[in-house]
Amino acid sequence: MTSLSQQNLINLAQKSAAAGDFEQGIQYLEEALRSGRTTELVISLCDLYLKAGQEYAAFALIKEEPDLFSDQAIFAEYSKILQANHFLIEALEVQNLSKNRVKITVTPIALAQQQEVMQNFKQKKQVTQFDYEQLFKLDLPNFINFAQSLLLDPSLNFAVRIALCEDLVRLGVKDKIHVLVLGQNEEFIPQETELLEKGTVYREIISAIGSRYYHRPNQLPTVLGEVNLILGSLYPKLAKYVDEPDSFASDLASYIEHHDGRGHRKLFEQVYANLPK
Repeated sequence: MTSLSQQNLINLAQKSAAAGDFEQGIQYLEEALRSGRTTELVISLCDLYLKAGQEYAAFALIKEEPDLFSDQAIFAEYSKILQANHFLIEALEVQNLSKNRVKITVTPIALAQQQEVMQNFKQKKQVTQFDYEQLFKLDLPNFINFAQSLLLDPSLNFAVRIALCEDLVRLGVKDKIHVLVLGQNEEFIPQETELLEKGTVYREIISAIGSRYYHRPNQLPTVLGEVNLILGSLYPKLAKYVDEPDSFASDLASYIEHHDGRGHRKLFEQVYANLPK
């Protein structure tokens, strides 16, 4: 529920917006948001971001909503923001994940601009979330082809590699995609692949690690960071390298704690040896 102080700030923001001062209106609503999140406040701030030409700020804000689809007003705003950002790829992911029950009409940027986005991305030494999400402005063939070229680059950032694989999965791409795993050219079909954290093998390993560190909760965050690094390096071919999740988890914990790793030691060493420098 919107508090009285928040409503006062919303009223001030509306007056500023009516006068054409969108920046001042944004400041009022951002201040109101710090006191608590409401649907009315989020939508009002997103609208002002769009009017001020800050489409990505609106996207970042709406994506913080716990469920973009159950609330019709939030979904309508989300759709409008995807359109304003030209985020065709995310719109197609929503369509695929909803089994075509949800469709959002989005136009990608012009082909010349798409080439510029891809060129700029390749030149980035450190890729931010903003940089990555600019790829959502590509059309589907360009996104798939560009992702394919990046997934065969041994210097590709670890997080970007996983993100690309998972976006191809969300898109339900039916073609074989080549990806480097431990320096080897592997194939996977995104439509037949689960997201990393949704996969049975991943969940069983994480559960086993959690049980092992149940009485040492202070160590768990650090250990999980290492576990995710190793499992992410093997994605999307986890099943090829993990035949028994409990045994794998035990060896992985041994490697993290004592650099032993038992039967999987060579595999773990190979993972670290193949991380981009």
